[in-house]
Amino acid sequence: MSIVIHESDLLFGEYKKEHVFHIEQSTTYKSLGTNIRVIEFVLRHKNNVILMIEAKSSSPKPGNLDDFEDFIEEIREKFVHSVDLFFSVIVGRLNDQENDMPDYFKSADYTNVKIKMLLVINGHKIDWLPPVSSALYQKLKRQIRNWQLELAVINHEQAKEYGLLKT
Repeated sequence: MSIVIHESDLLFGEYKKEHVFHIEQSTTYKSLGTNIRVIEFVLRHKNNVILMIEAKSSSPKPGNLDDFEDFIEEIREKFVHSVDLFFSVIVGRLNDQENDMPDYFKSADYTNVKIKMLLVINGHKIDWLPPVSSALYQKLKRQIRNWQLELAVINHEQAKEYGLLKT
């Protein structure tokens, strides 16, 4: 069975259901209350590559300092909370009562898995991505180092090139 995820006017997929943890729709996330923010979904993309995907329909320009900083902080929170929730389920600190997380994620050998946080901004020009990427990297530096994560900020065209969007 395959699934498609509609987010920020983008259609992600089609993916095998067993390759997707739709964290935003999970019972575990919903049971945690209102002060937790999470990304859209986690995807087993290729062998030994997991993508933690957040999609946005737009982004403020870096020159609009207050809005830009709020945007970066929102995305930072989503990635940090999602990494915490994801690994809390894996190590059994949070219960996956409805078995929302596919078995692959629970049994993967994380010493050999690359995990990439991926922000997809729909409609963004490629030239506008580096300031977002740089600001987000600065805010996530500790998590990137501690968890040995990667970070990428791409637009809808690049997401399509990478095979993330339904054509």
